[in-house]
Amino acid sequence: MVNADTKLFAILGCPVKHSFSPQLYNEWFRKESLNCIYFAIELNIKSFKKVFNCMRFLGFSGFNITLPYKAEVIKYLDIVDNVVKKIGSVNTVCVKNNKFYGYNTDWMGFINDLSDKNINLKNKNILVVGAGGAARSILYALKKLKTDKIYITNRTIKNAEKLSKVFNVGSISLQKARDLLPSIDMLINCSSCGMDLQDVLPFDVGKFKCKLIVYDLIYNKLTPFIKFAKANKLKVFTGEGMLIRQGACNFEIWTGIYPDVEKFKKFRSFD
Repeated sequence: MVNADTKLFAILGCPVKHSFSPQLYNEWFRKESLNCIYFAIELNIKSFKKVFNCMRFLGFSGFNITLPYKAEVIKYLDIVDNVVKKIGSVNTVCVKNNKFYGYNTDWMGFINDLSDKNINLKNKNILVVGAGGAARSILYALKKLKTDKIYITNRTIKNAEKLSKVFNVGSISLQKARDLLPSIDMLINCSSCGMDLQDVLPFDVGKFKCKLIVYDLIYNKLTPFIKFAKANKLKVFTGEGMLIRQGACNFEIWTGIYPDVEKFKKFRSFD
């Protein structure tokens, strides 16, 4: 029952109406008998700072940050951990003594999901599409997984080049991604491509490995990357596993409890 003692949590971003997070966290709160509730709050860039500051006065205990505010939010936080300093992106905020602490658990969710799926990327070649906050987390994780070569491409090549210097990986234009694809073992979509029904693949597809793995961080839509993989009978994963496992890390930060992830491991399928 919601009452004056109920602890408040939320996800902030745009768009978030599609988000599975409220269902995920509220079920974990219920299962652990915690007097907490989780909302989805969609807001535009003009209102982000104002709404974010209101979270402090409204007494929220924590919240998640998603597109497009994962980097933007850092300047409004009181304290960030060392991983955030390296990645430059935040997906989780915990409020302690009226101070906002920022964390990044996306990279852990990605690594844990790969482990759960028995995917070993050691000495593999990876192409990352997108240069936002999500890409930063994935690049950080890939460096820890001891992959062979990592390339990043983006609609705005300057942003890809900037991240390539931060993480010491290669950058390539979308126009040249087609030529690179035959050497790639995993293609990871960290961009928003697929959030709009009219979206198409950001580059032409030519030859590619028959064992190419496609991993799309978008988990709730049939994106161009997922369509491409299924049309060519490639192994494909959406971001639901990463979402659930980073969510479990967030839950532990907020409550001290690591929840049961098994029930939610595959809540949506595009088969």
